[in-house]
Amino acid sequence: MKHIIKIKDKPHKINLNVIVKESLVILVMAVTIAVAINELRQASLPLFGFDSTKIAGIIRTNIPKITLTEAYNLYRQHKVVFVDARDPFSFEEGHIKGAINMYPDEVAFRLAQLKAMLSAESIVVTYCDGLQCPLSQETAQALQSHGVPVVKVLADGWNLWINAGYPVTKGQI
Repeated sequence: MKHIIKIKDKPHKINLNVIVKESLVILVMAVTIAVAINELRQASLPLFGFDSTKIAGIIRTNIPKITLTEAYNLYRQHKVVFVDARDPFSFEEGHIKGAINMYPDEVAFRLAQLKAMLSAESIVVTYCDGLQCPLSQETAQALQSHGVPVVKVLADGWNLWINAGYPVTKGQI
């Protein structure tokens, strides 16, 4: 004998209050996580507004470039402080001997450290790797806007420096 059980379809009540509350909780959690991750990034994005020059990859500035030969001559004369604008991991893997590691958004917090290294004759030279790397330009611009008098950019600096066989070191300083 077979028993057939029939279940009547009952309309389900949809509780809109619960759906709205759960959606808001998910939204708040997503925004909180996104903001937290953005703040932890080395090159965090602004929360409000934007810098169209950074988005376009164009920095309009009057910061002069320096050639590899000029930079090396200043290095030999102890008249330069190199600022490596690459990420800390790349810096630890290798950097110009005597350089400090500084991202554009760290300039305000680390300015005292840099100024302690400068003499009256010192020139600050920023560098990163690759011709398309904007970090050296952005760091130089930030340094200049914080009152560092003589800042220059060594375009494709890391690659040029190591290919020339000039002094490098590893680790933090």
